[in-house]
Order: sequence, then C-alpha cells, then structure tokens
Amino acid sequence: MRIVSWNINALRAHEDYFRKAITELMPDIFCLQEIKVREDQQTFPVKGYRSFMNPAEMSQYYGTGVFVRNTLYPLSISFDRPLHGYDYQGRIVTIELRRLFVVCSYWPFSSYDKDNKWLKYRLAWCNQFQQYIHELQIRKPVIICGDMNMVHQKVDAFDGILVKKAGCFYPEERAAFDKLLQEEHLVDTYRSLHPTHVTTPSESGVYTAWAYSKDDYNRRCNKGFRIDYFLASEILMSEIRKSIILDNIKGSDHCPILLEIDD
Repeated sequence: MRIVSWNINALRAHEDYFRKAITELMPDIFCLQEIKVREDQQTFPVKGYRSFMNPAEMSQYYGTGVFVRNTLYPLSISFDRPLHGYDYQGRIVTIELRRLFVVCSYWPFSSYDKDNKWLKYRLAWCNQFQQYIHELQIRKPVIICGDMNMVHQKVDAFDGILVKKAGCFYPEERAAFDKLLQEEHLVDTYRSLHPTHVTTPSESGVYTAWAYSKDDYNRRCNKGFRIDYFLASEILMSEIRKSIILDNIKGSDHCPILLEIDD
C-alpha cells in the first residue's frame, strides 16, 4: 500500500500541481493538509478516487482531506474532536482499514506571541491527540502522517540549530512529541530508515518545507526543515518498505512525503 502526505497550502490554488502528483504517484491514499476550502467547495473529483474533506470553521485556514482509491474499502472515516475553547480547525481525518488506521493530521503552529497563546494551544492539542491515538491503538496499529509543524532534531534543520523561540522549535513541543513516540510506541519512519542526514539525492531529499523567499531562494539553496512526518506503530515497522521525501515535486511551500507498506 502506498500513502502520500502533502501540505498543499490551498488545494484550489494548487490544483494543477496536486492533480499531476496524484496521477504520477498513484497512491492508495493521498492525505492533504491546509486544504483551505469551504463546505460548498468540498467536491473536488479525481478519477479513480473518493475524497473526504474536513474543512475548518475558518475555511481560509487549516483543514485536512484525503483521497482514497476506489479499489480500497475503508471500514470508516472519522474527523477530529473539537478542542474546548477554540474554533473547529479540521485537523484530522482518520481512515479505518481492516488491520490499521491511517491518520492524516495537521498539527498547530506555535507562532511566537508574548502570552504564548499558540504554544499553549498546541500543547493542549497534542495532549488530546495523544489520548486519541492511544484509544485507536487499543483496537489496531496506526500510521500517522502530516505536517507536524516541528523540527525534531538538529539534523532536521538546514542550519543544525534547534534553540529558537519560534514556532517549530520550542523545547516544549519536542518534549510532547517525544512523549507521544515513547508512550504510544511510535516510530519516525523516515529517520528510522535513513538514520544519517540523507540517502541518495535521486531517492530522497532531506527537508520537507522551506520558508517563503523571493525567487524561491530558500528552496533552491535547500535552506529547509523537516516538519512533515510518517509515524507508525512499532509493530508495523517490519512491513514498511519505503519512507521518502519527494522534494522534486513543486506546488507548495512543502513537498510531499511517501510511505510504502506491505498490503
């Protein structure tokens, strides 16, 4: 089974890039983050696939969606629970298959403000998310993918710097991520299969997102960060054949990531 995940940063704006990617990659499941569509824009037909969109209450932000190949028959499709005190942001789509769950997720970005409002929101969201994953894993293993808005290790930043008071770099969010991995017995599949900085350029890139810059300078110079991940239950690791970064595919400030697991 082939799964692709991509922060598309507005599905309608990058429709041509998305259609090209899904046609060339032909995944069984294509997970998207930051779809930025309204309720009345949910229909987005792709031949051979069924789509399930989870737009945010403020549709110009956030939102997730999945495209599932017609030959794949999910047992259920579900969306995230609202987080008390916040507007609904459409951050999760969960696909239940016969022997595992696939969770498409878009994690909150903890942008800096003097009151740490967004960091507090992210930590509350992560706590609720871990509870949710724990409940899923009581039933069957999970694969979690998406833009997790966090640089986990120095090797995941182009400059090797982690100590920053900025979104994606707070020690508190890395601690919450480590807690999720350790307590729920999850594995960062890319780093597990590629423990060094990079494999071969033709097979896999290093980073998944690049800050906006004039003439796409940051991307051309590969000044990026790895903030998009595939996590998997430890019990599934012997069946995972590939976890790579498709940094040759353009169309967003992120690139897609791909995972292949024995069917």
